[in-house]
Amino acid sequence: MNKSGVKGGMIVVTSIGLMCLMALSVVAPVASAATAPSWNFAFPMGGARSQATVVQADNGVVFVIGGYTTTATAATTLNSAYNPSTGTWTTLAPLPAATRGASGGIGADGRIYIFDGIASVTQIYNITTDTWSAGAAEPTSGYIWEAKSAINGDKAYVFGGESGANSHENQTSIYNITADSWSSGADMPDGVKAGAVVADSENAYYFGGENETEMATTNVSRYNFAADSWSMMAPLPIALCAEGAAIGPDGLIYVFGGADTAMNTGMGTVYSETYTYDRSSNTWATVDDMNVARAWLGAAVSDNKILAIGGNAPSTVYSSVESLDTLQNQLDNLQDQVTLLQDQVTLLQNLVTLLQSQLAQANNNISSLDGDVSNLTAQDVLLKAQLVELSAQLNQTRSDLTAALGDTDNNVNDAKSTADSANLIGMIAVVLAVVAIVVAVVSMVFKKKS
Repeated sequence: MNKSGVKGGMIVVTSIGLMCLMALSVVAPVASAATAPSWNFAFPMGGARSQATVVQADNGVVFVIGGYTTTATAATTLNSAYNPSTGTWTTLAPLPAATRGASGGIGADGRIYIFDGIASVTQIYNITTDTWSAGAAEPTSGYIWEAKSAINGDKAYVFGGESGANSHENQTSIYNITADSWSSGADMPDGVKAGAVVADSENAYYFGGENETEMATTNVSRYNFAADSWSMMAPLPIALCAEGAAIGPDGLIYVFGGADTAMNTGMGTVYSETYTYDRSSNTWATVDDMNVARAWLGAAVSDNKILAIGGNAPSTVYSSVESLDTLQNQLDNLQDQVTLLQDQVTLLQNLVTLLQSQLAQANNNISSLDGDVSNLTAQDVLLKAQLVELSAQLNQTRSDLTAALGDTDNNVNDAKSTADSANLIGMIAVVLAVVAIVVAVVSMVFKKKS
């Protein structure tokens, strides 16, 4: 087999390898694509509620406290809880002081803390005994409405809010649960109310809210508990206030609903959009909208589902609860990826089989080439031997010619015999013949090599 045939075989093998890479590059991105989760109506609350304080316990029970039930926005003392294990709502001991737009959370002691709203008090609910007690009020002049809070360890952090005549506060107030006392933390980057706050073990994230211009903002700020400091993060995709937010089972922060102004019922645009925030990459993405556009809604995570609870539009207060099952969505996406991976493996196996066939053909070509090389080597050895023999003959002829020329020099005279001259001419002819043969042999060798 000649060299061009071997090159052709290697080109085929290389082409098959490139086909493998091209196939994988086409299939792999599809496997990473994820189907966005969708909102579904979960269960009604049994009564309309908006601007309530929503608190979720470790066992998944969700408490909906205070708020208002009609567009008249009169504050209520209602206190109810949803138990996901039984799928039922329970009416609990009412608030001592009706409030709406309050902030709150559950402490490490298992009690629920409700701060202000339109009531200038701290109200503490004992889940075990279904009773209320009072705590030290936040040291401000009047109530703090639509502040947002996060509890970390033994402290509750209350951010911003409206105090007095439609002001927008930037204070961070810190409530010591054990000591029942207040202190101040680092001020927020700007005055804001009616945003949404979620917290992990290290940071609290404040999303949007209404600023001093009485319009929603895209600002996102992060408060570090240990350092008592604020930093700005990637902004919201759109300006929002009165929205809901929760950390999903997948670790992403979900921000949903809201409006463009923090009016109780006279807000301008009400949204159903849902966005996800990735804390590790500081980036935003979009998922499916809620079925109902709503502001002033509550947010919680129960039974591994994100819940959008109640809320209102300009003319309606809702009793509906929507749920977003991010874990089921992850399982569905994982199954899709497994199926695509199986298809990818099958394709790869077929390509490997084809590649193995091409490699076997290439090996046969190489074996044939080895035989050709062996034959060429044997011929090369024979030609070299012939060349050595001719070289020896040439050397001998040259010696004879040298000797003859020496004799001729010693006997140069006008009487040199005709026989000697003929003898010299004959020897020169022999030399020329030998040289011609050598040249011919060398030409044959180089021609064979090429």
